[in-house]
This record gives sequence, C-alpha cells and structure tokens, in this order.
Amino acid sequence: MRSITHDPLLALARGAVLVSMGVAALIGAFFIVLAPFMVFGRFNMMARVSGEGLDGLTANTFIAIGGVLILIAAMAACAFLFLRHLLRIIDSVDQGDPFNPVNAARLAAMGWLTLAIEGISFPTGLVAAWIARTVKDAHIGIGFSLGGVLLAIVLFILARVFRKGAEMRAELEGTV
Repeated sequence: MRSITHDPLLALARGAVLVSMGVAALIGAFFIVLAPFMVFGRFNMMARVSGEGLDGLTANTFIAIGGVLILIAAMAACAFLFLRHLLRIIDSVDQGDPFNPVNAARLAAMGWLTLAIEGISFPTGLVAAWIARTVKDAHIGIGFSLGGVLLAIVLFILARVFRKGAEMRAELEGTV
C-alpha cells in the first residue's frame, strides 16, 4: 500500500481538506456563540447604534440577524460533514481501496449535504435581504446556486459508479 507522503496530490488534497474543515468548524462555532448575543443583547446594541445613522434597526432586525447566524452555522456544519466524508475518501484512495460500498455511501451523503446547504442558503438569503432593507446602503443578493445542484447530481452519479465498481470487484473476487 502506498503512503500519502508518496503521492503529492493526495497530500495536498488532504491538507486543503483539513484546513477547510478547521475553517468550517471555526465559522460554525463563532456564529453559534454570536447568535444568542444578537438575540438577547438586542436592546443594548440598539442603544449603542441609535446615533450612528442606523435608525432602521429594530429589535426584530437583531432577532433576524441571530437567525441568519444560526443558519450560516448550520451550513458550516454541513460543510464540515461534507469535508469529513471527502477526507475519508481521500484516505481510502491512499490505501488503494476507493471502490467500496462505504465510499459510495459517502458520495451519496455528500450529495445530500450539498442539497442541504443549497436548501438552507435560500431562506438565509431571504432573511438577509429583509435585514438589508432596514439598513441604509446595504445590498444583499439572494441567489440559488445552480452549481451546487449540479454538484449534488454529479455526486449522486459518482455514488452509483462507486457502488457498481464495488459490486464488480466483489464479483471478480468471487470468481477467482
């Protein structure tokens, strides 16, 4: 079996995924911690920003900001899980055993996580757009990412390819 240190592409991919997992975890943790401050400390924050030209901010605005932070934390959690599956696939490639049923299940789970992120991003964008209307000179774009949907489709197809590859390998091992 090859070691990851002998394949620079796998080593680079593994490092990038590990860093990305750390970033996703930090973002998720930061926003989960920050959300209650926005909700429960909204009156203190409103008093502080009252003279700074942010007259449109209301208590509901801060509650909405807290909601957006929780939704972003949920997307970060999905991204972390996605990356964890990817890391395990990279490790299985390094071990010389990528076509197995476990990797097929991982790819399918990555497809569902991608759809979850897309599903969460739409209401997040709607709430953020509502918040932007209350703040002068704020612009928020609401978008649905076709790229995310296409990624999910590709992942579901790859899951089937990996599942079929694992079946073919099992059949070949059974005939030998």
